[in-house]
Amino acid sequence: MSEGDAPAQIDAPDPRPECTGGDDMCLVSCVASDPDCATTCGDGRCVGNAGELCGNCATDCATTDPVCGNAACEPGEAPDCFADCGPTPWTWTAEETALLGFLNNARASGFECPGGTMEPVPPLTLDTSMLPTGREWAWEIAHHEFFTNGGAACNGRSYSQRRLQGGFNGYVSNRNASTVQAVYDSWMANSEVCDLLMSTLPTKAAVAVAVDAQRSYILLLK
Repeated sequence: MSEGDAPAQIDAPDPRPECTGGDDMCLVSCVASDPDCATTCGDGRCVGNAGELCGNCATDCATTDPVCGNAACEPGEAPDCFADCGPTPWTWTAEETALLGFLNNARASGFECPGGTMEPVPPLTLDTSMLPTGREWAWEIAHHEFFTNGGAACNGRSYSQRRLQGGFNGYVSNRNASTVQAVYDSWMANSEVCDLLMSTLPTKAAVAVAVDAQRSYILLLK
């Protein structure tokens, strides 16, 4: 640089370019500043991270289209779509492990179900391939506050579609129990559920736990 030349100036990059707007994305960290996060139920846009969810704005979000807010954690959405996929990394792995442990302890020693004595049976093997579906379902209940007894999803998917996607044959659920011990006690006090959990028919399992507006526990079996 010769005498008299002005020093070169390099502008610092925007520290949060994802919050500038215009990309039709609304990250949780940008809700207060990103124009893309501005939304009103009924405007045709589902903006899940801004609080517009399948459970509270079916007009925009109860759709099988790949939008953030329809309670379906589509491939590629995590970790940006907190509304559908929940936290990354998953917060409740210890509770999931503990609940499966309770079940396998009962299977190992035998259990006195309400309908009669159940003999010891082999443990349930954790099948991690079912975990994404289980956690999506648990988060749908906990965060979207959506639940149906038949297992259908908020965005319109049937239970059969959910089961096909997850690769499971049956499920047991619980909402709002305060601890995994309470969930276990509730299941084993139910004659039908206890008989199923002590049966040799299921050999694999995945436990999903999620806690937000509600507490949700899903056990997938096959």
